Amino acid sequence: MSASHPLTLGRAWDVFDRVSSSVRAAIPAIRSLEAAGDMRRTEPLVSTIVLVLQSSHVAATMDALASVPELTIVERSQTRVTGHYARTPIEIHVAEDADLGTLLFRATGSDAHVSAITARGLPSKPFSSEEELYASVGLPFIYPELRDNSGEIEAAANGSLPPLVQVADIRGDLHMHSTYSDGRDTVDAMIEGCRALGYEYMAITDHSFSSAASRTLDLDGVERQRDEVARLRETFPDIAILHGVEVDIMPDGRLDFDDGVLERFDLVLAWLPDRARHAAARLTQRSLAAIRHPLVNILCHPANRMVGSSAGYELDFDALHRAARETGTALEVDGAPMHLDFDGEHARAAAAAGATLAIDSDCHKVEALGRQMRLGVGTARRGWVESRHVLNTRSLSEVRAFIAAKRNGR
Repeated sequence: MSASHPLTLGRAWDVFDRVSSSVRAAIPAIRSLEAAGDMRRTEPLVSTIVLVLQSSHVAATMDALASVPELTIVERSQTRVTGHYARTPIEIHVAEDADLGTLLFRATGSDAHVSAITARGLPSKPFSSEEELYASVGLPFIYPELRDNSGEIEAAANGSLPPLVQVADIRGDLHMHSTYSDGRDTVDAMIEGCRALGYEYMAITDHSFSSAASRTLDLDGVERQRDEVARLRETFPDIAILHGVEVDIMPDGRLDFDDGVLERFDLVLAWLPDRARHAAARLTQRSLAAIRHPLVNILCHPANRMVGSSAGYELDFDALHRAARETGTALEVDGAPMHLDFDGEHARAAAAAGATLAIDSDCHKVEALGRQMRLGVGTARRGWVESRHVLNTRSLSEVRAFIAAKRNGR
């Protein structure tokens, strides 16, 4: 990886976990270890893995970094090393207790945010916490995901920073896949994973028949899966299991399954799988047709962004936001590292327009359920999203009421 070939956020966390384990094993005396830089701000692409270590013995810790396996140190100062970990660019800062806040703030960035805070008269002295640092310039703590100098400093100054959604607010995951389509793990394994995360409810939402996924649900598979879900509800009475589907929006605007099939699902997700050589206006029309369909509850990864390779579709997002609000359809913030969509400004605009959002993992394997939900929440936080904006921070009864209201035309 290089600055010109960054990692997706998910891959970056994989590398971070490995290097963190190596550092902790080599230097057990460190007091804390945190991600900084792009990762802490939940940027979709990460150019450099940045770690901040807290140590009571900075010089000794700096010396000990030379013993970390696979870590190649290229440059070293009194408190920082740069180099590579398993060929990935890495930057490690070591802070003593009294300077941790200062170092974490500067290592987190963004450069524009750091410059703007410094210009407010930031004192040239160490701060043990970021809260203390921000307070020194008359501001409350500003969440890392907002630090891009796009109004967060002004909001902090006038007391209007929102209470951002947190992972702890999430009560269920409404988008995941099993071996019935292109998932790696079985339905019961995905249920066990959601139970381990403490969810009140979950939805299995495999791909419909015409999807380009490696495996898809045909009508026979729908019935077999419905029967299996019914059995598993008896096995796992402590979590509500919704039987859903992720259905393709076809080039002519129709949905992949007809209404007679869709109405038997508890939850219907729709997505725009390909351009079909359509221009922006036609792509928008296809998305709006799905939003206005009485059986569609969530529009998945609406821009269909592919992180690092495609910015996604050129849609009339304002029209999508209005239609979602008017019809009672949720717009998804997708935690899959390949999507992280809606990101930032789109999520912020959707929430401001009064649309309901759903934050989902779009997960295809059990061990990624928690991480991809965290990435989804972080992506939503970049868009100033609050818990009140999000469908799956609500109780099961409220989610069912949201679905029923649209189906009943209310």
